[in-house]
Amino acid sequence: MSQINISIKIADRDYPLKIKAVDEEKIKNAAIKINQQLKELMNKYDGRDMQDYMAMYLLIQMNEDKATNSSTIDVDFSATLTKINTDLDNLLG
Repeated sequence: MSQINISIKIADRDYPLKIKAVDEEKIKNAAIKINQQLKELMNKYDGRDMQDYMAMYLLIQMNEDKATNSSTIDVDFSATLTKINTDLDNLLG
């Protein structure tokens, strides 16, 4: 897989990265989203430093990721329980 060097800017700081070429657009879009959400937090909560905004952003993202992963696990778990229930009905019926 070909690797490329890019530089992204998050919170007015440049970060050089070596990534897979196929991931370039995804990473640049993620940086745009991060900067937009940081700007929203800065507008909503005055007087904080960038570390505070980054911490808030990370907490929000972790909460959203957990909710997304939880619903996926719930669907898988529910499907497994349904299959077990059907198998038991077939054995007992």
